[in-house]
Amino acid sequence: MIERASAQSLWNIIENNSQEQNWNLRDERPDEQSEDELSYENIVCGDKDTFPKPVAELFFKSFFECKLDLDRIEEASYIDLTYRIRWDRDRLDLYLPSGFREIYICDGKKLTRYEHDQRKDPDWWMISRNSPEIANCPIEEITVESIGN
Repeated sequence: MIERASAQSLWNIIENNSQEQNWNLRDERPDEQSEDELSYENIVCGDKDTFPKPVAELFFKSFFECKLDLDRIEEASYIDLTYRIRWDRDRLDLYLPSGFREIYICDGKKLTRYEHDQRKDPDWWMISRNSPEIANCPIEEITVESIGN
């Protein structure tokens, strides 16, 4: 019985030491200090100024009619040889000679036209474009202080 207790005690020591010190067997070593992770608001608010700007909205009776108008816009872009990318049945990007990009997106019955001066979408824009109120970005207020009396 003493041998069995000694063996169990020795096994516990070996097992505890291997779990605490042999991290080479694991994929990742746990951090002893927690790193501050960026929240959704921090990420979106940091890039919000680079997002494409909505400039017009049209409402249709159905998604089908919205998509037909998107098809019409795409067909018209062939006339003036505008470079275009049809990402999906509900999105069209037109690259204009001026360097701007027009983005047309059907969200159900609503067709929204965005303008953007970059060639690609900023990270997080597509996820947050319909719900900017989710990210409560701090508003930079201008304060006026009087100097002197």
